[in-house]
Amino acid sequence: MDSKQKETTVQSGPIIIIRNPLWTNENPRQDIPIMIFTIAQWYALQNDEFHIGAAPIGPSDLGRNQIYMMALPARYNYAYSTGYEEVDTVINNHSLEVY
Repeated sequence: MDSKQKETTVQSGPIIIIRNPLWTNENPRQDIPIMIFTIAQWYALQNDEFHIGAAPIGPSDLGRNQIYMMALPARYNYAYSTGYEEVDTVINNHSLEVY
């Protein structure tokens, strides 16, 4: 590796999608994508050891248990799909709980 090349480590993890039951191919609605991190991955992300996506901000904390951290991706709703207001209400009312 020459001095201009940079070593890159790629990590991946699961995303859970919560979909509105009214969603159809003809009328898609806003999903709730939930990223799952280990606690160690979450702290590494918070310490800028790696970055996710092109957004200047990282995912937001939805909750955690002793093993996993659940987070909402940055800009998940910037397309303003049908139902994004309903999803905002669910998120802002802390209706999702982590066990």
